[in-house]
Amino acid sequence: MLDIRVTIEGHKVVIEGLQKLGTKINAATRRGLERIGKGVFGEAYDWLSGTGSLYIQRLSKKTGKFYRQKFFTTSAGGYPVPVRSGHLRGRLAWLKPGEVKSAGGQTFFAFLNETVIYNSADYAETIFEGKSTSSAYGPRDALKDGLNRFNQGGKINDILEEEIHKEL
Repeated sequence: MLDIRVTIEGHKVVIEGLQKLGTKINAATRRGLERIGKGVFGEAYDWLSGTGSLYIQRLSKKTGKFYRQKFFTTSAGGYPVPVRSGHLRGRLAWLKPGEVKSAGGQTFFAFLNETVIYNSADYAETIFEGKSTSSAYGPRDALKDGLNRFNQGGKINDILEEEIHKEL
């Protein structure tokens, strides 16, 4: 519990103990941002996990062992984005508050009171915004869609409020 004291000294009102409150709220905010970053990352990951190909299981007549054989390849413009090599999905990452990472020749950083979800693949913007070679398919922005899906019903606000209430 916080120790907030209010005293009146002549013509001044003195409120003490708020410094602890500020520290605790900052810690709660960072915990909430970590939960939010992890959640949005997970949803964006799902938007980059479309079935690139469908496989069937076959039995080898020679070895007697089962193997996977490609049965069908989904269209290139599908959404969720079909996985071909896994590179686009593998370049998706997120930063906790105050964290810095370098990837794909870029440096990404999150200030103390923010979390960052990013994709460092060279062609991520092309796919997300539906530009250039992806213009025929339109935008497939896994980051925005991941954020929107995660935040359904105001989940981001609820998480931050929950973490702050734990401190109060």
